[in-house]
Order: sequence, then C-alpha cells, then structure tokens
Amino acid sequence: MKKILFAMLSTLIAITAVFSQEDISKYNVRWEGQSENSWGSMPIGNGDIGSNAWVDKKGDLTLIISKTDSHSEIGRLLKIGKIKISFTPNLLSESTFFQELDLKTGMIKITSKKNNQVFELNCWVDANNPAIHIEGKSNLSFSAVVTNQVWRKEASPLIGNERHSGYGVAFREEPFLKEVDTVMKNKNSLIWSHENKTSIWQMTLDNQNISDFNKEGKDPLINQHFGALVKGKNLVNINDTTLKTAASTKNFSLTVVVKKMQTKDLKTWEADIVRTYNVISQQNHQAQINAHKTWWKNFWNNHYIIVDSKNEAEKTFKITQGYMLQRYTTACSGRGSLPIKFNGSIFTVDVNENLASGLKGYDADYREWGGNYWFQNTRLIYWSMFYAGDLAFIKPFFNLYKNALPLAKYRTKKYFNHEGAYFTETLTPWGSYLIDNYGWDRKGKQDGVSDNLYIRYYWQGGLELCTMLFEYFEYTNDASFFQEEALPFIKEIITFYDKHYERDEKGKLLISPAQSLETYQKGVTNPLPEIAGLHWVLNKTIEHKAFIKDQSITATVKRLQTELPEIPIGLLNGKKVLLAGSNLGERVNIENPELYAVFPYRFFTKGKPNEDIGIETFENRLYKKFVGWHQDGIQAALLGLTQTAKQAVTENFSMKHKGSRFPSFWGPNYDWLPDQDHGSVSMLTLQHMLIQTERNEVMLFPAWPEDWEVKFKLHIPNNKIIQGSYKQGEGVKLNAKPTGVNLKIALN
Repeated sequence: MKKILFAMLSTLIAITAVFSQEDISKYNVRWEGQSENSWGSMPIGNGDIGSNAWVDKKGDLTLIISKTDSHSEIGRLLKIGKIKISFTPNLLSESTFFQELDLKTGMIKITSKKNNQVFELNCWVDANNPAIHIEGKSNLSFSAVVTNQVWRKEASPLIGNERHSGYGVAFREEPFLKEVDTVMKNKNSLIWSHENKTSIWQMTLDNQNISDFNKEGKDPLINQHFGALVKGKNLVNINDTTLKTAASTKNFSLTVVVKKMQTKDLKTWEADIVRTYNVISQQNHQAQINAHKTWWKNFWNNHYIIVDSKNEAEKTFKITQGYMLQRYTTACSGRGSLPIKFNGSIFTVDVNENLASGLKGYDADYREWGGNYWFQNTRLIYWSMFYAGDLAFIKPFFNLYKNALPLAKYRTKKYFNHEGAYFTETLTPWGSYLIDNYGWDRKGKQDGVSDNLYIRYYWQGGLELCTMLFEYFEYTNDASFFQEEALPFIKEIITFYDKHYERDEKGKLLISPAQSLETYQKGVTNPLPEIAGLHWVLNKTIEHKAFIKDQSITATVKRLQTELPEIPIGLLNGKKVLLAGSNLGERVNIENPELYAVFPYRFFTKGKPNEDIGIETFENRLYKKFVGWHQDGIQAALLGLTQTAKQAVTENFSMKHKGSRFPSFWGPNYDWLPDQDHGSVSMLTLQHMLIQTERNEVMLFPAWPEDWEVKFKLHIPNNKIIQGSYKQGEGVKLNAKPTGVNLKIALN
C-alpha cells in the first residue's frame, strides 16, 4: 500500500470564490429509434408517483403508472395501471426519432421528424402535484386515441413462480388470487381504482399470536383505494376505457392524476380525485412547469460528483452518469409515504423474457421478493443520502420503523415478558413478521422464534437504524427531531438488548441464541454486527447526552458500556483480524459479517489507530464481490484501498442489464430489476472514496485515484457544505474553508 500523505488545508488547497452550477446535460440519456417493449422504457417520477415511458416500433406511446404505497389486500405493491396513446398520422413511427431524458428538468422529450413535419412530446411527473403530464405539438394536424390498458380484470389465481411476487403470504396452500380493478364512468375521462375489500393485516397478527394488537393498531390495507383519472383538452370518450380527440389538432395535452385514500366508499375516492384534477387544471400551467423545473434545479444544485480522466474518459463518464441516474431514480421514488423498494423501486416492468425458469410473460406487478421490506437491502439506499444532502428523502424510511414501534413493543412484551423493542430483518409495511418466514403452522412453537433460519435471530437492524438516526441528527442539528422521534426509538432498542440477554460469568452481556447476519445461523454467540452496533450506539448516546433529558437513559447506557464485550478479534497467520462472532459453525450465505465493524459501524477505518486490522480482515474476506448488495466497495473505500474501490465503482457503474435499454436498470443480481442496492452501493463507494467524516473531522480524497479529476458539492455534519474540485497539476480548490472543521487531505 502506498504511503499516505496527510496535509492540512492551508498547504494543499487553494481557495476560490466562484463555483457555478454544473451543466449536467451531457449525462442525459438519449436514444435514437423506438423501443421494442417496456424493457426499453425511461423512468420519470416526483418522489411518490412514477412512470415507465416508451414509444414502440408502431409509434404508440405507453406509460406504466406507479405509486410508492399502492399495496393490495394481499400485500403486493401494485402498479396503478397502464395507458397507451396512438396518433394518426403515425408521427412517432418515423425513422428520425429521438427520446431523451433531460436530467435537469426531470422530463422525457420525444421528437420525431419526416421531411418538414415535426412532432414533439414532453412527458413529466409534476414535482409539486400528483399528476403526470403528456404534452405535444406538431406542424401537422393529427388525431389521437388514449386507451386504458387495464389488466387486473379477474381474480385468477397466482400460480407457480408468479406467487413469488406475493412473497410474505403467498406460500400457503389455499388459493392466492390476483387483484381486480374497478373501471368507472366519468364524462370525457378515463377513471379506475383498485379497492382493498379485504386485508391480510389481521391474519398476520393472528399468525403471530398478537391478535389483540388490533385494539391499538389500525389496519393499513382495508378500504384502501388507489387509481387514476385521465383527462385532457379536446378529448372525449369512445367508451369507459378509451378517449379520442374530438377534432384534429396540432396540440396535445393529457393529464393523469393519481390518488390513494382510505375510505369505505368508492364514490368518496372518485369525488376526491375529480376534485384534485380540477384544482390542478385550474392552476396556471406555465407556473406549474416553472415550479417543477425549479424543484429539479435545486435538487441537482444541492449535490454532485462529476468525475473525469484524460486516460479513462469512457469509464469516468459511465461512473458520473451512473451516479447521477441512481440519484435521479431515488428522487423519483423517495418522497412517498413508504420507503423505496430495493427490488425494483416503482419502476418494474412486464417480464418479456426469461430471467430464470418460468418468469416470462408476467405483468408489471411482478417482482421477486414481493412488496415487503428487508432492512439490510433497504438501508443501503438511505446511507447514500447523507453526503448527497438528500435528507428529506430519509424520512419515509425512518417513519416505517417509527410507525411500527408500537407493534414491536407489544410483541416484545407478549413474547418475552420484558420491555423494549426488536425488529425483524424482513417485515411487512406495518412491522409484523412475514408469515412465510415466521411459519404458517405455529402449533407447539415458541413465540418470537421464526421458522426461517436466515432471519430467526437477525435483529441487528434496529441498532443500525439507531446509528442512522444519530447520523441524521449530526447532519441536521435538529434537536426536536432527536428528542421527539429518534430518542424514543433508540431507547427501546437499547432496552431490548439490556433486558433480553443474560450476562456471563464475568458479568458481560451474552448475546445468545443469535446469528451473524444470514451467514452464520446456529449456535452463534456475541455476533460482531450486534457487538459493534451496540458499542457504536452506546457511544453515540453518551456523546449526545446533553440532548437527553431522561437521565435514566444515560445511566442505563453507562452501565451497559461496562457490561459490553469487546468487538471480537482473533489471529490469522499471526495477524489480528475481526471475527464474525463466537461459535460460528457452518457458513450458509455469502456475507462477510466481520466487516460490519468497518461499515456501517466505522471502528476500523482509514486514519484510525486500528485500521490495519480492518485492512487485514478485508484482504482475507471469504466472499469477494461488488454487485448487488455486497459492501466490498464501500469497505474498501473506507479503508483507503484506492485500487479496489476504483475497481468496484468502475465495474458496477459499467454494468447493465442486457435486456433493459435504460443504463441504470441494473440487476437483477440477487433481487429484481432495477436493483436499487447495486446503484446505492456504487454511490456509497464513490462518496467514501472522495470524503469520510466523523463529526467535525473531515478527510477528503481518502481513496481517490490520483489521475481522476473531480468536481464536487458534498454535505457534511452540522449543516455544512464542501464544494470544490481536484485536478492533476492544479491540486484541490474549494469555494470556502468550512468553519469549525478539522479538514485534511489524503492522497495516495
């Protein structure tokens, strides 16, 4: 490993005052020629509502419409629907055709030409309203037909591999039925809704012996209505599923309003979505467009990492574009009431080819691993938001667990007769076990012990979430958030570990029975993820004790610190390495749990006294992969291993699913398309190559290739920003020196 040079700010950095917003148009996605099918779609969204849009070889524009929280009565995350727009004459079928995602505005721009005839379309999801707009103009008169391509028409059973899209409740013997939509009549409109007339919520409570929680909790699925209203200028009904232009025109304007609400009456939902459409349509449209563009302008100006290289220009272009596209996808799906789905986000499409045996022909509601949540997969998306300054997007993730806290406390008391709360690795949107994991037949089985060995004692996610809550507080200095939302959660997690486990003969906490992630499952004691997580969370609690009014919390934490075993360390070839725990037994998965003390718990990282232990452990890890949810790239960057981190981001951002046209539809890897873990891990790796922080300690370029140039705008704790550039021969330039920060440069 090369010698590391640390230098203070004053000796290596030039201060400059002018950093204008970066032009990102060169990273737009631009296609020449139409697409074959939905796998040639582009994503657009406003954080809650999204769409996959494409023009096929016939010249028809199709949009699959989605929403972040449209869960059906059986817990599947359904699409809102699909519409197709056909034009006569067929202006979009011409050979001179372009479709471009304009990143700076979050709009898809479509242009088709023939001789002097030009047809232009813009598709965008309003950043400030629940509406999708499709707007076009031509110098040739045309007519249009808009069709609702509803596919959920009958309650046919989900069979074979398609049952996996209902993972969580699908693997029982009883019939498991697809959902049905209702198409309604509304003058000169298309309108439809899905109605949850039943719900699996109570079934999950009954299965897990917490039936009485229905007196405290509320069924989140029953009577949910979600759907859309499609309406536009010069459009009239042919029938309940078709609109047409009333007269030939040179302009086209269509609005799709999406709405979800919980009500027993379908008419109430219908009246509300009509009212919403009327409110939106009465606004000044140019003002809507301007406000939308302003939102995206502010988003892109908030953060960027733009990498370039004279010798590796093609690679660094893909890295920069991939980074932007993953962040863009996050922005398109990160402002809903529920977290981003790791297995496809809201941009899953029809399965048009076999990704595995028997998967061809499924509709866009299909996704591997269903509509529920995995903590390990979901958190990776949200770790990437801190340096990016996208902190508003983190709230849905926090809220999922905050809202499930009452159930978690109730369950803990019922199962174990003590206080506190624990969260399972896999959970429904309301916090219960997935029945497929917990087990359908519970006769004679102990409460709180799931049938699925992969997640039986996999509860460490609560500790990592506490870590992220502390991180959020350190970035924002939001004391009210910390005291009112974060601390109550942190207290319950700490209480659980204090009350649930016995002490050994030395008075130390003995975490057993346990497992070390999904990889070591039987007989494990004191797994490293839990021990490192507890050390981190307890240390942070004391560090922020000035904001904790309840002194009993700090007293408990101080006592627990004296009872907590050290992070497990052993010897390998005479050198110290981290251990995944004690009594590990057989490996049954492909994780490296011992490296949780590098990430997410940053004890053994670059610049710390024991970084050599982290490096030795990393170099001797058993599983070496960058794709999907593998954290190797992140850990390499945090350890200052420049070449390995460089390899990770280069390979990951250069990968592309061969069937998908959009470059950041990675996967499926271990999950589904587009794989949000793959993109998020790649983002995190690039971020940690460029910057690493611990409160007021900031290290720039800890794992940065010397021949890679970069322009950046990064967020750091205490509501501060670092903006600047690095170029060979010119060094580092910053727009200002952040006050109150110990800033160091580390270049290999």
